[in-house]
Amino acid sequence: MRTMLAALLMGSAVTGCAASAAAPPGASAAAAPGAPAPRAVEARQGGAQVAAAAPEAAAPRPEVAAAAPEAADEARRGAWIGAAGASDFMLPGTRETQLGVWVDVPAGRRAARAPAAVALLVDTSGSMQGAKIEHARAAAQAFVDRLADGDVVSLASFSDAAEERVAPTALGPATRAAVARAIAVLGTDGSTNLFDGLRLAERHAVTAPATHAVRRVVLISDGQANVGPSSPDVLGALAQRGVDRGVQVTALGVGADYDERTLNALAVASSGRLYHLTEAREMSSVLERELALLQATAATEALVEIVPAPGVELLGVAGERAERSGRALRVPLGTMFGGQHRELLVRVRVTAPPSGSHPLASVRLHFNDPANGNVARVQEVVARYDVTSDPALVAARENEQTQTLAAVVETGMIALDAAQQVNAGDFSAAEAKLAAAEDRLRKQAERAQSAREKDRAARAASAMASARKTARATAAAPPAARRMEALKMNDVAMEQLGR
Repeated sequence: MRTMLAALLMGSAVTGCAASAAAPPGASAAAAPGAPAPRAVEARQGGAQVAAAAPEAAAPRPEVAAAAPEAADEARRGAWIGAAGASDFMLPGTRETQLGVWVDVPAGRRAARAPAAVALLVDTSGSMQGAKIEHARAAAQAFVDRLADGDVVSLASFSDAAEERVAPTALGPATRAAVARAIAVLGTDGSTNLFDGLRLAERHAVTAPATHAVRRVVLISDGQANVGPSSPDVLGALAQRGVDRGVQVTALGVGADYDERTLNALAVASSGRLYHLTEAREMSSVLERELALLQATAATEALVEIVPAPGVELLGVAGERAERSGRALRVPLGTMFGGQHRELLVRVRVTAPPSGSHPLASVRLHFNDPANGNVARVQEVVARYDVTSDPALVAARENEQTQTLAAVVETGMIALDAAQQVNAGDFSAAEAKLAAAEDRLRKQAERAQSAREKDRAARAASAMASARKTARATAAAPPAARRMEALKMNDVAMEQLGR
């Protein structure tokens, strides 16, 4: 369950974020694939040059959209991807800067339910005995009950070893009873072999037929891996291999004893989600939420490809798994649902010529469209910059959305470190880091001109202030309370990073 502190944060969350009502500053989008050889129209808009499909005309300007909301809404439905550099202008020479990328899936987009393949993976080690395993059984059964006939489900458990309880099975009147019986007999004993459990569940998910492009491992665990390979890096790498086959991991960490670093790694490596549940009874509501998201699927196998222009080197993507393909970077997003908002902060090194207007990067969103027969689609935006010798002009024309994104992502990474310091008992260091993060965000809020970016930075700063006070107060708390507060801080940071 997301904490109230996490709820203060907005904008970069993976779940529950509605698509923007209009194309944000510095962004617009792109081609509508599938139309027969549309005329390409390019427009400069806040540092981005847009290649847009226009069988009839370019997308309406915002002031025109106000008079024609239906046309504007239709334009937004074809424009999910946006990107902009840190400023519309850049000084000549070589320097590092940032590129902001955002994806907004329209909330009201027509959707066709995509068949799902769900691999349930339940920790049945000894620590799950009692209320935890009882709620895990009830939550798993309620989840299966709400899946549609034709969806594929499997069930695996792990303790000292992984065990297949139900092989991948298409749900229907003849199979639901057998799945229910397997769930009902889940018991507890032994240690926690998460590696073998995750490997088995991913194998179940990847065997789904091609028609079932929504593939999810749903992991329920209360402990730390203590049998087999157990480091966050190794388990994250295992999750990463699964995402190459379209498998994402939704991890439910129950109580205060699970290893948040491992579940963080699973969420990041698989473009999945992490939930911290303080009480076992919260399992059912979280799984209901996950099912609702699966049923609102608007894109599968989504990925963002960032192709640098000449003179530009891509250095990495903050807090994300990114793969190199030549000079380009590819960031998998997996399955996306209507209303989802995702953001990426890309570090780049640019060698700017002495003058002129130049491309920074082509940013492309690739996805399969279940509303149109799972056809492959591509949208593209080209981020640009102009060269100037005036530093004041560079500062005056900063892109607010990219600047706020940078502040939110960078302070989210700081907050993750601070949570670990609280966990280790280094409260003063955690408080100092959170104070610096709060200051960074408040300065960004003061600089921002748009109400949206100002409010977003201010809310994130308030969350850092609350976390800082918590870190200070936790120093005098008993160990169990310290641990719970560290998990809540981790939850805040992951929310801020879009997990």
